[in-house]
Amino acid sequence: MVAELSILKISLKLSNDHRVKMKIFTAIPVLFFLLSVAGNAAEKVIIDTDPGVDDALAIVFAFNSSELEVVGVTSIFGNVNTPLATANSLRLLDIVGSDVPVAEGAIKPLYSPKMPPPDFVHGKDGLGEIYLPPPSRKPIEESAAEFIVRTVMEYPGDITLIVLGPMTNIAIALSIEPDLPRHVKKVVAMGGVLQVMGNVTPVASANIWNDAHAADIVLRTDWDVVLVTADTTRKVRVKDNWLDNIRRNGGDAGKFVHRVSQFYREFYRSTGVLDGFYNHDPTAMAYVINPHLFQTEQRAIRVVTDGISIGHVIAAKERHYGQPGPWFDIPLATITTDVDSDGVMKMIADTIIND
Repeated sequence: MVAELSILKISLKLSNDHRVKMKIFTAIPVLFFLLSVAGNAAEKVIIDTDPGVDDALAIVFAFNSSELEVVGVTSIFGNVNTPLATANSLRLLDIVGSDVPVAEGAIKPLYSPKMPPPDFVHGKDGLGEIYLPPPSRKPIEESAAEFIVRTVMEYPGDITLIVLGPMTNIAIALSIEPDLPRHVKKVVAMGGVLQVMGNVTPVASANIWNDAHAADIVLRTDWDVVLVTADTTRKVRVKDNWLDNIRRNGGDAGKFVHRVSQFYREFYRSTGVLDGFYNHDPTAMAYVINPHLFQTEQRAIRVVTDGISIGHVIAAKERHYGQPGPWFDIPLATITTDVDSDGVMKMIADTIIND
């Protein structure tokens, strides 16, 4: 009887072990599936924008990408005045077929005088003077800064802010919610020149120059902030054959990209840039999707906020931020230093054509 009980215990143990193993083997595929889904989840982003031709290209790119989930768009002055930036954002959402919220942003810089928009670059309508019909809906009641704060706090750690114009809305959001940096996943901003000539002054690019105080606040805040510099974006060109390919093979989105680019293309030709035009904002969007296409460095950044050098981005290396001075103890930001330009343009084309 004792022997029989011993055999029964061994049998039960083997049976239980087998069931445990079966549960483990059954769970493994489920675990891998869940990890795969988590790894491939689209990144939630808010696009802060001043459309603008290159903004339009970036927005079409973003909404066609399976890697991004755009949860809202906020408008800002820059390429156009804020009300037109809001209307153009809504027009672009009509084109891409999205009804995500659009929140209107600040109408002027934090402290500096507001400068007139460069309609000779983007056209009087901001979209290459193609004069799209009025948008089908209106912006939400919340301001851009309020929308940013509310959305980030609803999705703590999940939201990336993509800043394609002056950083005023982001700076105001920081003043509304000082705890915001702990809850933002990342900030990716386009702007600044380090080695190349600025497009509005010898040392400043438009996005920074339009609100230097806001840029200085955002870039020295202690959060994960990336500045995609014009030094990098000028290496990425939209060429005529690329536009023709998009027009032929990219459906309605491709035709729109081709159409909206013509005025912008002529502006660059008039300045002596004959081989296409610089692809500023879509390159910043490409960084969010695939940062491996870029080389970067960690720097302590300050922005000059007055005088003839206003808007100058000064990105200090360790020998300067490691000792007392204007950059001492400033949280490090990431700046782009180089880019696989062909890789960026291929990714944008593939995203629009294969949608």
